Amino acid sequence: MGIPVLYLVKYHNEQKAAMVARAEMRDRAEVHRKAITDFGGKPIAQYGSYGEWDMVYIYEMPDQTALAANLHLTDSFGLAMNSKAIPLLHMDDFVKSMELAEETETEYSPATP
Repeated sequence: MGIPVLYLVKYHNEQKAAMVARAEMRDRAEVHRKAITDFGGKPIAQYGSYGEWDMVYIYEMPDQTALAANLHLTDSFGLAMNSKAIPLLHMDDFVKSMELAEETETEYSPATP
């Protein structure tokens, strides 16, 4: 089982202008699907958006190294003004993490009483 990821992208205005002007550059999801599969990943869903984020991707990468390599490559092109990669947990792992939080004895506490 790989690492599911939520990836959000906000493009620079000049990149968006190029997408508007050049029809072949508009389907960024197709470009990202290729980049994801090149690193052994599996695209799950891609959505265009507007407002704070321009594109939203959900995909799975085989491991942390492949995920980091994919993000290094996409970041190196400088297309995005902002991006955010959020590793996701499958629901069964999320439940297990809650159980582990409950069962683990620790002296960690908030700074305020």
